[in-house]
Amino acid sequence: MHAGKLWMKIAVLCSILGMTCALAQTRASCEAYLATDPSPTGIPAVSGPGIAQRSELLAAGGKLVAIGTRYYSVSIPAAFYTAATPVLVLDLHGTGGYSEAEWADWHTAMADKGVAFIALSWGGGTAGAATDTEIYSQIKQIVKDVGASCPIASASKWLMGFSVGSAMSFAVMIRDVADQKLLRGQIAISGAAIGPLTTGKDVMHSTVEASRSNAYAVWGIQSWMYCGEVDYDHGWSMCTEMPNGVAFVNEHGGRASLYRDASGSHHSLPANVSARNSMFDFVTTSSKFSVVTAAQTDCMLTWLELGFPAYVAPSPAASLMAPPYRYRYYSATRSYLGTSSDDGHLYFVGGAPATVLDLGLATAWLTPTGCK
Repeated sequence: MHAGKLWMKIAVLCSILGMTCALAQTRASCEAYLATDPSPTGIPAVSGPGIAQRSELLAAGGKLVAIGTRYYSVSIPAAFYTAATPVLVLDLHGTGGYSEAEWADWHTAMADKGVAFIALSWGGGTAGAATDTEIYSQIKQIVKDVGASCPIASASKWLMGFSVGSAMSFAVMIRDVADQKLLRGQIAISGAAIGPLTTGKDVMHSTVEASRSNAYAVWGIQSWMYCGEVDYDHGWSMCTEMPNGVAFVNEHGGRASLYRDASGSHHSLPANVSARNSMFDFVTTSSKFSVVTAAQTDCMLTWLELGFPAYVAPSPAASLMAPPYRYRYYSATRSYLGTSSDDGHLYFVGGAPATVLDLGLATAWLTPTGCK
């Protein structure tokens, strides 16, 4: 019997018997999930090019799922299941967009790289658009629901946004850092501000504005941003707006990289092949390690202070921020201890002359220090 059909039969049997069956999340279970009622009744209709895009999504093995009064699409390519570094992108469309449009733009490039792609229809740019709090709540639910059948738990999860979706992504990232830290990073394309725009480039989402005093608002986030020099969607070049997003991330505990496309316009998929390759390289490299939280860093540094007073004194020392580092300086020993959100490593700097010692992935220190 085909593995997918067997999985479905077991799931049905468990349901009939009222049992909770612990089924492994495998390719077979995921493909069975995708094939089960891929276009359920009640999903909001699309019009214009969306009709053909929805048909293409479903024909390619994608799935539409209702979430409240909205929906999202799920597309998991074959190469995802064997990827050395599995990646899942959760996408927010632009003004007037919908999930199928984002899938139409991105699915070929994502499938070629083995990247799973989930796009939300969140109503961006309309009066009834979801708030950042609602979007983040939905993302948590989506990861849980899709993860019940598909092997996405260990995948590196990235939040992608286009235009107003890009602007919204900053606020959603702040919500995640303060909550579950599900997301490894951000892909922000052609948008950093959000209405109402005043001077055009300095006002961002209210959640971002409210977090300017929080130095750890996006701690550990890796962010790849794209702007087109000839993108005048707001009346000025997007490359005069996006640097504000870069500055916010870099000043609040994350690390951002901006790709400036000299001929780029306003579109969710950069036409520049070099830009797309840069994005995928950035995501793959950043996905190979995890970043510890500020609280975990402080816990580890305190543990090391107690265990190695000859090297780090006096203690306790205050934790300081100089992105991508969270660190402590020890005046008596003229040494430093800290973690980097750039590579997820723990570092010691000390001695005469000063020597930098790479102590390895900070996550490897969580168990021995008891800082989970």
